[in-house]
Amino acid sequence: MSERLYLSDSYLTRFHAKVLRTLQFKDRLAVVLDRTAFYPEGGGQPGDRGTLGTVPVVDTQEDDGEVLHLLDAANWTAAEVEGTVDWRRRFDHIQQHHGQHLLSAAFLRVHGAATVSFHLGESTCTIDLDCSIDKLRPDALRAAEAAANESVWRDLPIIARDFVGEERARLSLRKEAVKGDRVILVEGVDASPCGGTHPRRTGEVGCVAILRAQRWGSGSARVEFVCGNRVVRSLVQANDLIARAADAMRAAPAEIADAAVRLAAEAQARKKAIEGLEGRLAAHAADQLIAARPTGAIAETVEGGMLAAKRLAGALVARGRIALIASQEGERVYLCFARPPGAGVPMNAALKAILPILSGQGGGSAENAQGSGNPARLAEAMAAAAKQVEGG
Repeated sequence: MSERLYLSDSYLTRFHAKVLRTLQFKDRLAVVLDRTAFYPEGGGQPGDRGTLGTVPVVDTQEDDGEVLHLLDAANWTAAEVEGTVDWRRRFDHIQQHHGQHLLSAAFLRVHGAATVSFHLGESTCTIDLDCSIDKLRPDALRAAEAAANESVWRDLPIIARDFVGEERARLSLRKEAVKGDRVILVEGVDASPCGGTHPRRTGEVGCVAILRAQRWGSGSARVEFVCGNRVVRSLVQANDLIARAADAMRAAPAEIADAAVRLAAEAQARKKAIEGLEGRLAAHAADQLIAARPTGAIAETVEGGMLAAKRLAGALVARGRIALIASQEGERVYLCFARPPGAGVPMNAALKAILPILSGQGGGSAENAQGSGNPARLAEAMAAAAKQVEGG
C-alpha cells in the first residue's frame, strides 16, 4: 500500500520513491510506488499529472486501494524514481476543490441547499444541489457567491487531518464520510470529510464566481462555477467575446445589450417582411399553376425545401385545389401533400403509398401529410401519387 504524501502536504511536488510493481491499466503501463505525492482521481477531482524520472505521468488512478501512475511509455525497468507533480495543475485543482467546499457550505448556510455531487472539469466546475432551480434565481446565486467569497477573503486557516473519537463527534459535518477519518475544517464555516488536496488558508482560493445554474434531473439544480485563476481567464475570455461582438455590431462594449435588442427587432421585422413576400410569390405561383392546369391535382417540384413546399401547397389548397408538392434539399427530398377539407382521397394514404419508392418516411392526416426520402426516383413517385389521387 502506497504512503499518500499529499494527505499531509498538498504543496509537496517532488519526492523519491521505490517501485513496487508495474501492470497494465486502461491500455497503459501503470507503476505502483511505495510512497507518492500524486493524487488519484476521486471525489470529483481529477488525478494528478507530472513525471516519474523523465517519463510523463498522464493520469493517476486508484484501483483496489492502490495508487496507479499511468505512464506515457511502453516499458519500465527502474527500481527507484524521482517523482514530480505538475504544480500548476495541482494548484488549480486546489483552488477549485476548496472553492467548492466554501461554495457548498454557503449554499447550505444561505439557502438550505445540500450538495449531492461535485465535478472538477478542465475549464469549469459544477455542483449538483438538492434544490429546485426555481429557488436559485440570480439574486439567490449572488447571495451564495458573496457568502463563499466572504470566507475566501477572511483568509481563514484550513485544517486537513484525521479526526476521531470525541473530537470528531464535536464536529458538525456537512456530509457523511465515505471512507477514512480525514476532515477539511474551516472553523465557523465548514467541516467536511474529504481526501482531496486543499490550501493552507482560504485566501489562496482567490475568489469564487458562479457562471450559471440550470435544472438538473427531478427537483435538482446544477451550478457551474470557477475559482482562482480560472476567474481571471473567464473574465479575459468574456471581455474578448464582448469586444468581438461589439465590433460586429458597431457598438461600444457598454452598449452591446441595447445593440443586440435593436438588431433582434430589426431581424424580426425583416423576417416578417420576407415571409410576406414569399407568401405573395407562392400565391402568384399557385395562380399560374391553376391557369395552366384548370382541373385535377397539381403535382409540382419547387426549390426551397419543406418550407417552400408547404407554402405553395397552402396557397393551392386555399384556392380549392389538391396539392402534391416536392422540394429537394441536399440529398433529401421533402413532400407536402394537401387538399381542401371535406371528402376526397386521404393525403396520408397517398403519401404512404409512394414512400417505399423513395425509401422514405412520413405521415399526417387525411387533409395534410408530410414526408421525406431519397430523390433518386422522385419523378416516378410523383407520377404514382398523382395517379392515386386522381383515381387512375
